[in-house]
Amino acid sequence: MGVRRRGREYALQMLYAMDLTGYQPDQVFAGFYAIQDLNRDAFYYARRLVDGVHGQMDEIDLVLGKYAEHWKIHRMAAVDRNLLRLGLYELMFVKEVPFPIVINEALEIVKEFSDQEGTQFLNGILDAARKEFRPEETGPRGKKKGLLAEPSEEA
Repeated sequence: MGVRRRGREYALQMLYAMDLTGYQPDQVFAGFYAIQDLNRDAFYYARRLVDGVHGQMDEIDLVLGKYAEHWKIHRMAAVDRNLLRLGLYELMFVKEVPFPIVINEALEIVKEFSDQEGTQFLNGILDAARKEFRPEETGPRGKKKGLLAEPSEEA
């Protein structure tokens, strides 16, 4: 597993902890750093992601609410909600990571931490957001798509 993939998993765990406890990022970073057998590079990437999501939470949640038709954000499964926030942050603000990688990484991670319904839910929302925030990008073979049939690359 690559550094960024592991960083995304750490970030999801930290966002989940923040969501459930109300702790601020620095509190979660300190606790996570102290108790985990961490890949330090992945931890620093996770910290960048968590700081970004936390700093842009209102804007991210507006987008999430827009694309999660018939779902209130607070009623979503906590894992799905926080993985969506993470994926939306990357789509909206981390332009150096191509959208197919953002979406595929989110889908691979949700398979580990959620269920099949979570996979479909995430794919639909992230692909819709991709069309808004990354309309100029194309997927593999020049197609403008969200979900890829091929395994993701490490970004």
